[in-house]
Amino acid sequence: MHSLRTKTLFIMGLFYAYAVFNPAIAGGMQVNPGLWETKSQVTSPGGTQENISQDCIEESEISPEKMMDENQGCKVTDSSVDSNSMQWSIACSNEGISMTGSGHAESSGDSIVGGMAIKANFGGQEFLMDTKWEGKRIGACE
Repeated sequence: MHSLRTKTLFIMGLFYAYAVFNPAIAGGMQVNPGLWETKSQVTSPGGTQENISQDCIEESEISPEKMMDENQGCKVTDSSVDSNSMQWSIACSNEGISMTGSGHAESSGDSIVGGMAIKANFGGQEFLMDTKWEGKRIGACE
């Protein structure tokens, strides 16, 4: 189970990083570029992990399709985006793990809140993970 948890957390971490901070195509959810601090909480059968990160965001729009561009084995199966929010569903198959999930994010431009629920299947065992995050712009990039 530890191997499944490690792989799923890694894939979820990649997805989360792209979901909040990857440059996006036109027509995405609006965010103000700058230095952002994000707090995340991941709850899984192995417990709860919290993380705080700071990232320089250079683009002003985020979309589910763009955030999945570099996640091999994953695709957006459904999405809805406007200037203040986005919702999406994904399906992934990577290294013997199949995952499905859905997420949402809302932005006021200088803050973002959201979450994602993931269900993974590894060798017939289901693994559920719930992630919540909130971020805020804290200044200019250096």
